[in-house]
Amino acid sequence: MSKTFPRREFLKSTAAMGAGALAMPAFVSRAWAASDQLNIWAYNGFVTEEFRNRFEKESGIRLNIRLVSDQGEQFNLLAAENGNFSTDIVCCAGHRFYQFVDASFLEPVDTSRLSNWSQIETEYAEADWVSRGGQRWGVPLLIASMGLLYNTETFTDTDSWAPMFAEENKGRIAYQIQDFFPIAMDYLGFDGSAARYRGNTDVAQRAVDATRDFLIGKKPLVRRFYDSGTEVQQMMVNGDIALAQSWSGAASKLILDGFPASYTIPKEGGWAFAYGFNIVRGAKNLDNAYRFLDALLASPENGAAMVRETGYISALKGTEALLSDEERKVLFLSPEHRGRLTWVNVETAPFIFDLIDKAAEEIRAA
Repeated sequence: MSKTFPRREFLKSTAAMGAGALAMPAFVSRAWAASDQLNIWAYNGFVTEEFRNRFEKESGIRLNIRLVSDQGEQFNLLAAENGNFSTDIVCCAGHRFYQFVDASFLEPVDTSRLSNWSQIETEYAEADWVSRGGQRWGVPLLIASMGLLYNTETFTDTDSWAPMFAEENKGRIAYQIQDFFPIAMDYLGFDGSAARYRGNTDVAQRAVDATRDFLIGKKPLVRRFYDSGTEVQQMMVNGDIALAQSWSGAASKLILDGFPASYTIPKEGGWAFAYGFNIVRGAKNLDNAYRFLDALLASPENGAAMVRETGYISALKGTEALLSDEERKVLFLSPEHRGRLTWVNVETAPFIFDLIDKAAEEIRAA
């Protein structure tokens, strides 16, 4: 007999998480520029209550936190503030941070002011995607991967993206168009990172156009183009879908809550990037920003707490050992699956994402 997932318990836990977000202190719209203040825009779970309370007590610095939901929201807010930024720190995703750099919203990170920089795993601290123009622009904290989430009561040992395009799965499929588009490009034999197309936009455009046409042809199979991790979780719980492109955070939290699902990086590949904190240009509380970031890096306990809150992998050394066997099984990828990941190329991302964004709108309109 198949296992029945406790839908009500999932809804209660989701509601509780939302209530916790609402309980965070209200963000004051004007920019604080005092020695005992620090303004932060962050996703839920990136600054845990335990860390916040300890940091404020030990440092005497008050954290004014505004919860944000996506990269576009932060970008548009910074653009509207036109250099007179009301925050000191923003939370940028590695696949989009180049937009903030190119718009002159950020300033390079001076790693000499972070005594705990060495606590970041070397492969992340020295990664190309942390840099642009020869300078480092952020502090990597959490690693997100994008793979296939599927209901294990419907599918078993799925190791390919092929079921996402199969007629027999019509109406049980969901994905985010922009995020899934590079995966579809790779599946079709193109280069979703566009590294092969650098300096040759015409070739990239042809690859994007072919992928767009393929996805338009498969559009009748899709139940919904979703927007958020919570949305894909709920569709799974409700039985609306059985297959989805998903970021690892949403997938792992669903599985750890007991839902019969699995998350994998299919043989055709997946994607990865880092979430981190970035300092805005002209930050009014710059010294406090470095003190906060250094404290975040100080111990793997901080990393483990962030992993449990977000479902993402920590970039800090020693974090994995602090998690339970069940958490490690769900949250950490095998070396084989990790080797299937493609990291966003920050030098080609500016032009390929522009092409993908346009193609996504064409898919929606088709």
